[in-house]
Amino acid sequence: MVDLVALAKTLNLLIINMKRLLAIISLFSVAALAIIIVSLLLQRSCFRPNVRLNTERMQLADSVILSAIDNGDMPGAVLCVVSRARDGESMGRTLYLKAYGNLQVISPSADGRIIPDTIPMSTDVIFDLASLSKCVGTTMAVMRLVEQGRLRLTDNVSQYIPDFKPWESKPAKRGEKIEREPITINHLLTHTSGLPAAIHVPTFMERYEKWGDPTTMNLRDSLITDLAAEAERRTRPSEVMLYSCLNFITLQAIVETITQQRLDHFLDQELFTPLKLKNTFYNHIDEPAPFDPSAPIAPTELQEDGSLLRGEVHDPTARIINRGVSGNAGVFSTAEDLAVIASMLMNDGVIRIPSDRLTDHITGGERLRLFSEATIDRFLELDPALAHHGRTLGWAAEFFGDLGSRHSFNHTGYTGTSMAIDRERGVTVILLTNRVHPHDKGSLARTRAVVSNIVASALD
Repeated sequence: MVDLVALAKTLNLLIINMKRLLAIISLFSVAALAIIIVSLLLQRSCFRPNVRLNTERMQLADSVILSAIDNGDMPGAVLCVVSRARDGESMGRTLYLKAYGNLQVISPSADGRIIPDTIPMSTDVIFDLASLSKCVGTTMAVMRLVEQGRLRLTDNVSQYIPDFKPWESKPAKRGEKIEREPITINHLLTHTSGLPAAIHVPTFMERYEKWGDPTTMNLRDSLITDLAAEAERRTRPSEVMLYSCLNFITLQAIVETITQQRLDHFLDQELFTPLKLKNTFYNHIDEPAPFDPSAPIAPTELQEDGSLLRGEVHDPTARIINRGVSGNAGVFSTAEDLAVIASMLMNDGVIRIPSDRLTDHITGGERLRLFSEATIDRFLELDPALAHHGRTLGWAAEFFGDLGSRHSFNHTGYTGTSMAIDRERGVTVILLTNRVHPHDKGSLARTRAVVSNIVASALD
């Protein structure tokens, strides 16, 4: 006979042991889940330790910049290093902010002579960002339209600019089928559209001299018509990366077609004003200047007529054809304002902006979600299909120098400006110069790389 009492005791013991086992499993599950959550929080910048810079090592960066000034590569510079906020939302902590050399070294006189006129550089100087405008201007506008559902990265350009011709193959023999492939928004942002790098402005202007005064004609619309119907498609879309200002001038036309607003007005509304940027603007040269005449603006190149460009965009296509508001150039800004934009990007699209933005790390302020995490990830991470071109959407996919992480991106401007962001380490290096003053000479490629290496190695 079965001993029912013994069987009951055995079953009871099994149940108790099972409960203990489940409790242990649950405990391990909770612990594992906690580890995963903490890991994700750390990955998203929360509870990060304070990032500091080794001051002795940063003296090496000072020496590199001063040597470049002595070599005539630039008259002066502003270096700003910003770390990501510990809470993943606040304004980043300014680790380093320093001015070097001179803002200006010459001035034209009333009688046409060029005279020495040295004005020291300061950290509040406003710079012509040149092609850095592509990132902090046009790309941001496209990001907003994607989020609003008014634009898709896979949309054909011809959807917004009628008769914008596709790439066409050139048959090797008679009767061979012609291949056609449309150019998309994605191709423009990654510089894989096949459009030429730029236009020759004097040649473009000559076309209109016989019709009247070019300054009174709508050259911007004429340029878009030319890009749509006449400009060469040099390569099949996505095959070759050819850096082109024309890509971003085309994007400007698309943004303005969709929004029915001029690019600068749309960005003021969607980016510059919400971020409370103090000195970031486009200057349309046919309208009143958006800055005080006494504002510290870095002059750029001495012109053939003896004048000095100051507050007017240096890029000829942006200045002469697009009158100062252009998809490829035209934004003026400071290290302080760019630090706000960089903080927002490092925070995955969100930021709290205190009133005193360049003091030590400050929490508080109004929380602003400017872009979603999904948008930031999509635009700032390499597209696997185009990774070999080394471009994210609007940016170059690397840190200057040799010590950046795999999650880095940067951009430069012809005038001597640059910004590099390492999302993994949570640090941004902003180096602003007016390299083209007074003459378009010198190169900063190595200087940027060396300074970035020093900054990366100085992080503690």
